[in-house]
This record gives sequence, C-alpha cells and structure tokens, in this order.
Amino acid sequence: MKLIFLLITSTLLISSCSSTTQVSTPGFVPSCDQIKLLPTSNKSSSMPCLGGAGEINFYQLKGPIVVNVWGSWCEGCKEEMPYFVDLYQSPAFKTGQIQLLGVNVEESSTDDAVGFIQQSGMSWPHLEDSTGISKSIFGPGVPVTWFIDSQGRAIATKIGAYANKQELFDQVEKVFGVK
Repeated sequence: MKLIFLLITSTLLISSCSSTTQVSTPGFVPSCDQIKLLPTSNKSSSMPCLGGAGEINFYQLKGPIVVNVWGSWCEGCKEEMPYFVDLYQSPAFKTGQIQLLGVNVEESSTDDAVGFIQQSGMSWPHLEDSTGISKSIFGPGVPVTWFIDSQGRAIATKIGAYANKQELFDQVEKVFGVK
C-alpha cells in the first residue's frame, strides 16, 4: 500500500514539474481599430489586421507604441513572448497610454499565427505580413521590436530577442519615460 501511494505521489510530482509552460488565460486576436493612426503619411506600407478586419499603413502609426515583429516558428520570439504578455498587463499599456502591436511574418498559415497567439496568452492587435512587405521596413530577421513616438517616428529599435523581462521593461521606461 505504501509503495502504491509513493508511486502515485512521485508520478504526480514529476508530471507537474515537467509540464510545458501554460498561460493562465488563453490569448485572442482583437480588432486593430484600437490602434491610433496619424491622419496621413507620405509613405505607404499596408498590412492586413490578423483579425481579418481592415489594414494599417505602418507609416501612419501614432505612438507611443511598441511594435514587435514575430513568427510562431522563431525560437527567440517564443522565448521573449511571455515578457510582452507581462508588459501588456502593466499599467501604461492597460490604460492605453502606450500601445502594443504585433506583426506576424513568414507564417505558413494564418491558423498557425492565431494558434500561437492563443497558446502564448497574447491579447493585443496584430498585423499579418504574408507577402514579405515588412522586410523593407524592419529588415529580414525576427524578432525585432520598434518604439514609435506620437509623431510616427521610430525612436528606438531592438534587433533580436530580449534576454529577460527586465531588459524589455527597462527599454520601455528609457524610451517612453514610464514604468
């Protein structure tokens, strides 16, 4: 009897420690209509909203906004995404003082992108670049993160994945002056 109890307890402990990371709340794909835009721009590079409603000209983005370029196939993107989920829960993002926008690139299907969003707990708007148009803006690699001010100017970039959550939060504080 003790042996059975020990085996069951050990199995439960081992399986709980070896389970994959799960988010507490599944993500979803919201509309892009909450993204603030400048009235016009001399340049145009439009991408459709992943939610299927409308498109956004990247050059009309009005910040402060953090734009994270990602792909579900990208290991660095997978590693840093929990940091962005936490960032989006912080007060400056919850109140809309700063916005967050994802740009999904080089995905084999829209379903793969949506699945990654749901699995990762992401809940902010995303654009979908299925044609490669974003390479002319962001360059060929991911992840890439851009910081755009209220006049639509890129004021900082981060090429590559964030090493930890604090690095991301520190850059947001430095660039936008908020914690």
